[in-house]
Amino acid sequence: MTNSDTYLQCDFHVHTRYSPCAQSDMLPGSIIEAAKEQGIKYLGLVDHIFGFTDASILKSARKDCPPDDGSIEVFFGCEADVLSVGKTTVTQEMMDALDYIMVSANHFHNDWLKLVDLPESDDPQVVGKHFLKMFNYAASLEYADVIAHPFYVMPGTYDIKSIYLLTEKDIAPGIEAAAKNKVAVEISRRAITQEHVEFMLMFYRLCKEAGVKFSVGSDSHMLSTVGQMRLLVEMVEELDLRQEDFWLPRKNGGER
Repeated sequence: MTNSDTYLQCDFHVHTRYSPCAQSDMLPGSIIEAAKEQGIKYLGLVDHIFGFTDASILKSARKDCPPDDGSIEVFFGCEADVLSVGKTTVTQEMMDALDYIMVSANHFHNDWLKLVDLPESDDPQVVGKHFLKMFNYAASLEYADVIAHPFYVMPGTYDIKSIYLLTEKDIAPGIEAAAKNKVAVEISRRAITQEHVEFMLMFYRLCKEAGVKFSVGSDSHMLSTVGQMRLLVEMVEELDLRQEDFWLPRKNGGER
């Protein structure tokens, strides 16, 4: 693959109907057809594994996939949660069965999850340090392959200023840990919102300098957003990312 089409043919962050926040028509077969329409050649299905999730949904999503016709390569992963420093929803069974492990270190904005550690207050400085603490732990996980939407502040939850209070010096240790443990960071549509883009460009530049790989994904919960990788073109070009900068999974885990 050339530099220009590597990420445009990949979407490694798509949820099926088995994720509680995904639409009911997110059937694996429908997702695959939607991905094909967008020119996707490498697709990753990653259902949410919250603290209360029955992990058997991962087997159900795999079972629902139509037979492989050779037109698209489907990988099976999960989006597991960092519940607190020292605790995730990843199990050994997931590590053994899945092609890759994606972890989210910022789902503490979801009050309904209850099981994820929250910042001690809404003070932006406290919140920023909480984002950093959770990211640093995710980056330390040798079994993690990708960190989903790092430092994304869900609208209507915390003050966006919280991440802008973090300095390059604050962020550097976590990035160095990610590089050491070969944990990729995700670029998704979450990163290109107007409120986030300045911070994310700074963060991603530091990641590139440290040799951290980049995964791309739509974070789709509905068919209309599957494979929308062209949204990322401006950021990828701004960062001058090359083919070798992108992370790609392979069957049964690892990196290729």
